[in-house]
Amino acid sequence: MESILNAGLGIGILMFLLMFFKQSKKLEDYFFLCWIAVTLFQITFALITIYHFELKGVWAILGFGLPLLGTPLLFLYIRILTGHSISWKIIFGHLGVYPIYILLFFVFQKVYATEIIASNGFLNFSNGSYIWTNYYAVPMAISGLVYFVWNLVLLRKHREKIVDLFSFNELINLKWLDYIVYSYLILFALASFLIFGSIHFQLLPMKSAFALVGILLSLMLLAFGFYGFRQTAIFSNAEMSKTLSPSGISKASYAKSGLDEERIKDFAKTLSNHMETESPYLNEDLNLKVLSSECGLQQTHLSQVINQHFKMNFYDFVNRYRVEEAKKRLCSSDFGHLSVLGIAYDCGFKSKSSFNRYFKKYTGVSPSEFKKASI
Repeated sequence: MESILNAGLGIGILMFLLMFFKQSKKLEDYFFLCWIAVTLFQITFALITIYHFELKGVWAILGFGLPLLGTPLLFLYIRILTGHSISWKIIFGHLGVYPIYILLFFVFQKVYATEIIASNGFLNFSNGSYIWTNYYAVPMAISGLVYFVWNLVLLRKHREKIVDLFSFNELINLKWLDYIVYSYLILFALASFLIFGSIHFQLLPMKSAFALVGILLSLMLLAFGFYGFRQTAIFSNAEMSKTLSPSGISKASYAKSGLDEERIKDFAKTLSNHMETESPYLNEDLNLKVLSSECGLQQTHLSQVINQHFKMNFYDFVNRYRVEEAKKRLCSSDFGHLSVLGIAYDCGFKSKSSFNRYFKKYTGVSPSEFKKASI
């Protein structure tokens, strides 16, 4: 077990250094760095107290309470990536639970004249245990559950937003973060089960229970490193999810747009003409801001026309044209020299998976099946 913890610690340090020396770091990078640092300290706390020596007083308290920093840091990181504003008030509001938790332990030490000792991964009290000391890890479990739900809500709303702003979702849907969020849930669930089972039912020694918690934390750090650094475009281009203000293009704002049915029809005709004559959908990076500029329409007006007149979101509206163009090229001998994937890229799709998925959704068959049937 100790070797696994050491491996997690070593890889975590490498991740930290890679991010630390990254050029032109953005705000989200600093939160990612802080999360890695806190996680490394948690693993170090487990290694020291389980396999080497005890920590006493302030070091014991600071080390044991670190999960109350890790979960809000991940939340703040996701909040920034999903395009939400962040202020010092928000930061202190989420990270402030940790110092309050630490302060309560200091007060307890003074009032009861007891020394707090961290050994085998958990806390002991020199003057014996008290009723509430059986539940001092409960805030970690509650924090993990609350932030798990909160993170999922942020990611779901983000994906609902980007389909109204972008004609693609590769690199900006943050799907990889689901793995990290669910890993956190599994970590807190198993940690709670192991610790509760060890305390009340002696399922396994407390030392082994906390060692397993440390291993789970190391594995989660490895998963974050794998998915995070594999998706470098997200870290370096997080602004893609913030290109357009979500508050400026909402369904509620349509009522204040001043567009009546007649103007909506006129704008719809303008938009259709532009799509058919200029083929802007061939631009794989097309978004609402770019298209509105090309058509000479306000972004809110363009969004309203697509939503209310065409009964689609921006993503579906653009990709419908891309599929139609792909159908023409798959049936044409002029494009016989191109593979199906080559045609997909020429028509504005960014990946084979998104092309196949949307083509089948729109036509009922895969691109290859469609091509064979057209020969």
